[in-house]
Amino acid sequence: MDRTADLEAALRFVSGRIAEQATLSGEPLTDEQRLLLNYMPSSPVASFDPETTLVPRDINYERLCALGKAAYLSHRQVNPTSLDWEFAFAVFTLNRHPMWGLLKWAGLKYRRPEWDQLLLIVTALLFVLLLMLAAWNVPWTALQLIGIGFGCIALLLLMHFVSRRIEERQLEKEIERYRLASHFRTMVAG
Repeated sequence: MDRTADLEAALRFVSGRIAEQATLSGEPLTDEQRLLLNYMPSSPVASFDPETTLVPRDINYERLCALGKAAYLSHRQVNPTSLDWEFAFAVFTLNRHPMWGLLKWAGLKYRRPEWDQLLLIVTALLFVLLLMLAAWNVPWTALQLIGIGFGCIALLLLMHFVSRRIEERQLEKEIERYRLASHFRTMVAG
């Protein structure tokens, strides 16, 4: 799997569909909007909560989000079996690319496997059990309590990095599945 090639393909697809949607709407992208689309900010204004944070509106970004949503919905109506948008969303999520936020606003969602919730609950129960064992009615010395505290922090950090690695593997498998489905579809159509 070539992550750079996947990212470039996803960017070409999404940027092309948004530009096409802008043209279809009768108002093509301005130079500012095209520049913003090609160089998406790492922390989009759309991620701020307008109820708690005063942020000046970015009309260009808002238009790109609206065009992205319109492009996604119209593409779904024309070709409901296409997995191109899901492929792009998975690639952007895996690469932590800022375009991820635009697709999230367009209505795409990352579907976690069902067993993820069960795994999370089991891990939480094991962690609570570990804490209960550490807090048992046994007189602990200060050094032992510090060791238990550092052990818990290390366990939490380990769980965080392991869960991120599991999510990356799941996204890589999902991208490969979309790639295979797309390849199969082109073979059948051709």
